[in-house]
Amino acid sequence: MTVEAVHRFAYRQGPGKALFGGPIEIDDTVPTTALLPPAAARGGLGAPLPYGTVDLLNGAVHPHGRIGAAADRAGHLLLAAFGLQRREPSNRFNDHRPVASVRSKFPVHALTLSRHGAAYLDPYRHALVDLAVPYTALPVPRGDLDVVLAARYTDLPTPYGRLRAALGDLETGINVRSLLVAAELFGVRAELVLDAADAAACARMVRATGPGRWSAPVRVALRDVEPPAGGIPLPGGATGPGAYAALDGLLSDSSGHPSLDEADEVAGYRLTASAPPSAAQAPADADGAAQAAARPTPAVPGPLPGGTDGTAARPGPTWDRVLWNRTAGRVPGRLSGFSGRPTRLPEEALEEAVAWARVPAPTDTLAEVGRRVRLLVALQGVGGREPGYYEVADGDVRPVRHDPQVMVLLQEAFGYPMSPGTDCGLRHASMVWTCAVDVRALLDDLGPVAWSLLNLWCGWTAHGLQLAAAARGLYARPARSYDEFRVQRLAGLPRRTVPVFITVCGRSRFAEPMLDLRT
Repeated sequence: MTVEAVHRFAYRQGPGKALFGGPIEIDDTVPTTALLPPAAARGGLGAPLPYGTVDLLNGAVHPHGRIGAAADRAGHLLLAAFGLQRREPSNRFNDHRPVASVRSKFPVHALTLSRHGAAYLDPYRHALVDLAVPYTALPVPRGDLDVVLAARYTDLPTPYGRLRAALGDLETGINVRSLLVAAELFGVRAELVLDAADAAACARMVRATGPGRWSAPVRVALRDVEPPAGGIPLPGGATGPGAYAALDGLLSDSSGHPSLDEADEVAGYRLTASAPPSAAQAPADADGAAQAAARPTPAVPGPLPGGTDGTAARPGPTWDRVLWNRTAGRVPGRLSGFSGRPTRLPEEALEEAVAWARVPAPTDTLAEVGRRVRLLVALQGVGGREPGYYEVADGDVRPVRHDPQVMVLLQEAFGYPMSPGTDCGLRHASMVWTCAVDVRALLDDLGPVAWSLLNLWCGWTAHGLQLAAAARGLYARPARSYDEFRVQRLAGLPRRTVPVFITVCGRSRFAEPMLDLRT
């Protein structure tokens, strides 16, 4: 697949989607493989995860509170990053975790690797389940505990088509940020490994878990943490061979789908392509470990507005409340979409979001991609600013064009308009963040791999915006469904600079008691 072919692939997911496929209409009765453990992760042995993570998080104030020494630190860290949070009675899509996911499908799966072998993180079994894969399929660990993240395309509804490739990488970026935030909270050094050789080695392990079509994986190496040993009998024992027969058929029948074949080709560049010259990884020795010492990988911003010693001016909520608050929006009565109500936010809310969005990407490769992306935000009712579009540049939020109807016009450009079965509160949103880039120039400069890396970067940035919103009791809805040309005009972008991702933030109009699933 050439640069030209990847550009066409990207175009058909964005500006050209109405020309080459029409609007996506999802039938939620169609089965997917969401939440299905890989075939090799259904045994009866593993490492049970600890309890009490929510209590540890309750003792740390957002954003700079940290958690001291704790037994089973690795397990608590994984639960803080990926564990179950809540079930919402009125929501058509459950359950909810610290990370946003399309229709709560959670296509990104986490596998761990350590001196004890490989395991699969299964939140519903509350365990790291031992992986029954050949030892020869396992890459050499780089840290004390490595977490390998990869998205399985068939977890997302079939009508998403080729968009499943972009969504898989976007959600991988979200999960990477969540994991690195959790590592920072627990005082664990973390390094994102993002090079072709390592991705290929991790892909062999992922593919050895059984049938499935996967994105190119990424590895996060955690250091100074004791890895769980595994080999312990888990409650319920092994899963019977017929328990997942119908869904296993979806995994086995995923071959021959043109959109997945295209996704595999795009993902393949992450397994074979060289990084941009300015983004080369540290060389590896014969054991696969980086020769250079792992640098710190901050995922939480430094001092927030009004703080002089790394703390925010206002007392923040505790981290357990922030992760509980993280939501993409809610609606009543089994509707789809998200509700909203007008609200006014102080200037500090914008400054906090900018701080989270501007935390540098965790590798030189992603940072190089991020430097090509323009970050804009539409504002309404924020501080004393006029409604309209602004651009974030060098930490400043500079006006692009004022428009008192900006949110109404953005709602008209949104992919899910109001209807008897769908609510859309975008017209009442406070902030709509837009990531925009000249896709063709990006691919020409950095090669075909840049499309996958761009989506990883957007996911990294979007999760930061979600945490900033959650700390203020706001929703933050990541979205790929909008009219690119209309958003482009509203944001005052040049013709070749395309909005590739948006995140809508505001105050929800709907709330209800929820079932707490935290442990």
